[in-house]
This record gives sequence, C-alpha cells and structure tokens, in this order.
Amino acid sequence: MVFAFNTAEPYKVRDAHGRPAGAYVDIIRELARRSQLVLEIEQVPLKRVLVMMENGSADITIGVKGGPDRDAYLQFIDPPFAPSSRTIVLQRSNDVRVLRRYEDLLPLRVGVVEGVHYFPQFDADSRFRRDAAPTVGMALRKLLAKRFDVLLINGLQAQGELRESRYRGLYRQAQVSFEFGEPRRIAISRRSVVAQQLSGVLSQQLAGMVKDGTVRRLLAKADADMAIRPQP
Repeated sequence: MVFAFNTAEPYKVRDAHGRPAGAYVDIIRELARRSQLVLEIEQVPLKRVLVMMENGSADITIGVKGGPDRDAYLQFIDPPFAPSSRTIVLQRSNDVRVLRRYEDLLPLRVGVVEGVHYFPQFDADSRFRRDAAPTVGMALRKLLAKRFDVLLINGLQAQGELRESRYRGLYRQAQVSFEFGEPRRIAISRRSVVAQQLSGVLSQQLAGMVKDGTVRRLLAKADADMAIRPQP
C-alpha cells in the first residue's frame, strides 16, 4: 500500500534521519500492520500528494481535507479518527490591526499554502485577495516580508512551527479563528484498485484502532512530546 506523505507539523514530520515520522505516520503504519499490508511511503509535496491520489499511483494519505474539487478522487473512510481542526490567523507581531471577525479579513491580502483547503466558507469566497506559497515555511517568510497581510494556518500546525527559534517573537495570533467543522479522516484514492479492494478492511481495522484507544494514545503522545519540548 503506497502512502503519499507530505510534512505538516506537528503530526507529519521527518525525524533526525529525514524519515517520515509523527503521529499521523504512526497511525497509517499501525493501520497497515493490522491489515497485514506492506507499506511504502512516498515523500512528496502536498500538490504531488493530491496528484498521486488523483491518478491512483498512491493508495492512501492522511491530513488532507476534501472539497468539491477533490470528491472525484478522494474517498474518506470511516470512522473519523479525530475531531475537527481549527484554522487560525497569523499576523506579524508588530501589526496593530485588531481582527475579530471574518469580515475583517476582506480588505487584506490573505496568505495561503498551495493545495490546502481551510474551511468551506473561505474556500468558496471569491471576495478575498489570496496569495499562495508552496510551503508553510515560505508562507511564514512571505508574511514577515509583508507579501501577505495575514496568513491562514491550521492551529496545530502553527503550534508546531512557531516553537522554532527562528520564528520567536515574529508572529502573533489574531483574535478571529475558525472551526473547520468536519472531523479528521483518512483518505484513499478512488482511482486505486488496491485501495478500493481494501477499503472495507481498512475501515474495519481503523474502527478497531479508534475503539481500543490506539489512535488516541498516538495523538496524545505527540501532543505531550510537543508540550515538553524545550521552548527556544
């Protein structure tokens, strides 16, 4: 089973040797083990993850969201493995603007990461001036360079990224934030014969992992590791 992997702090990372690691990777590895499958991990950017899922060269991925443009090739298996994630708004620390409401973002140039879906209202709203960066790291640099006024980012991802010393004191979180609303799920490719043949097995094994607390323990361990990591 081919797992298309892209880094996304704090749950999809690379270890000291450059290998895929993090709670989401552990979940997929355990799912493959319980399903008696050999797992092959392809490390690629998010845009490539989506292309691989669309053409069926990857069977499974995690940490991506659905949407009308993806429904034709992404199938999200049940059950959900975790509650919904939150989208926050980052500003430069010296930006004095107070942003409390969704509408406060409309006059601003809003930074996004290529290929990322945030929450349905924003994704479908054509009134916004969006400017995209290929990675979160580049998006943070563009925000600092005033190429963006604000940056939308997953709250968990921001928590992981902003612990790095190079970002200390440079950014702050705006008052406004948004709940995505949909729980987090694992996606398989509709174009993959392997994934479609295994969908029932994967769903059954995932349900077992949720029921016996395996998923909860893996996520909790990642949260605890990040909490005790020394602040820069």
